[in-house]
Amino acid sequence: MILRFTAAATAAALFAYLPFLGLPFISDDYTQIRVARAYGPPGGWGELAADPLYRCRATSLLLTAAVDSMFGLSPLAHNFTGHSLHALNTLLVGALGLWRRIGFAVSLPAALFFAVYEGHQEAVVWNAALPELLVFAFSALTLLAWVQWLQTGRDRYAWAAAAAYLFALYSKESAVVLLPFLALAWWIETPRRLAPLLLLACCTAVTIAYAAAIFSAGASHLHLNDGTFSLSAPFPLTAGRSLMRMLWIWGVAALVVLAVRRRLQGTAALALGWVFAALLPYSFLSYMDRVPSRHTYLAAAGLALLVGAAWNALPVRRRLAGGLVCALLAHNVGYLWMRKLPQFERRAAATQRFLDFAADRQPPIVVDCAPYAPRILADAAAVALGLPLEAVLDAAAPGSLSSDARYCDLDHP
Repeated sequence: MILRFTAAATAAALFAYLPFLGLPFISDDYTQIRVARAYGPPGGWGELAADPLYRCRATSLLLTAAVDSMFGLSPLAHNFTGHSLHALNTLLVGALGLWRRIGFAVSLPAALFFAVYEGHQEAVVWNAALPELLVFAFSALTLLAWVQWLQTGRDRYAWAAAAAYLFALYSKESAVVLLPFLALAWWIETPRRLAPLLLLACCTAVTIAYAAAIFSAGASHLHLNDGTFSLSAPFPLTAGRSLMRMLWIWGVAALVVLAVRRRLQGTAALALGWVFAALLPYSFLSYMDRVPSRHTYLAAAGLALLVGAAWNALPVRRRLAGGLVCALLAHNVGYLWMRKLPQFERRAAATQRFLDFAADRQPPIVVDCAPYAPRILADAAAVALGLPLEAVLDAAAPGSLSSDARYCDLDHP
């Protein structure tokens, strides 16, 4: 049973994204590699620890640096790394059935849905979104180890949960959403045991210090100053809009089934809470009125559990199995291959057009108009062509008007 599920889930996760393996690098992928080359080797760890933004993405930089050192500037190697992590995360969704409150009857179909779900595709396809995959992996490992500790009382699971949570924090800031679910699991399973509560208090103290280090960075933290994140953002509207978008269409169908079968409590309530909590940190983004696709990856586990609960509630699911599976695959995989793949190809082509231009020009190169910021194109030129970062300038930069090499991309929609 376990081997069959592992094979089926891995195959589904890899199959859904198979055409994306051949994509070239996309814009910020070059930034990810440039920063990884600076911070990934042991000699850069001191600077990494001092960087208030990138130390919270340390695991992805170390992994990117390792892939880069082994395979060089190979899009296939980096793409396969992300796809493999998605397959691993699919198996971790299935492993959530170890928590008896969820059970394998819910988690296994949930994992198969998670494998092919199109809504979080950017996290799987875009190498720059690697932190999303890693924070999911370590968050799932934290929850699994925590629940195993509560259910078995074996202390080795407590150490595993603490270690996994630290890795999650240094994968992405959104790991902090784990705390209320760890507390909920403690309350459900063993509310009278003090040892888990003490460990939870320690994790909370670490999280407070972690958050304080981020916000105390002030002017030196990129995302607190470039318009990416703002406490004054209309987060209730963003969170509500993102929740509704995410539930459509399979989440709504699952809720209808669960309502008819009178099973909206228990796992379904937990799943909805997970979706909302995982979306909340990204609802303070100020550059969009909804949470971007890559940031829904963690929340998608809750959606998958909701679908898994609905599947388990269907009284005649054996008769419906073939039709439902075909509909689910046609919608998700069809959308990925027919709509999203061409979009990612266009995004990659825009970066490649600039690199083709820069390869035949004498720097400095002035960017008059392009779909990506000049600093991102500078990273691409630095990584792919070996040019210094100052070789690519914004048209508004002092001294840029004297350059003969001016770039304007009129082909990008």
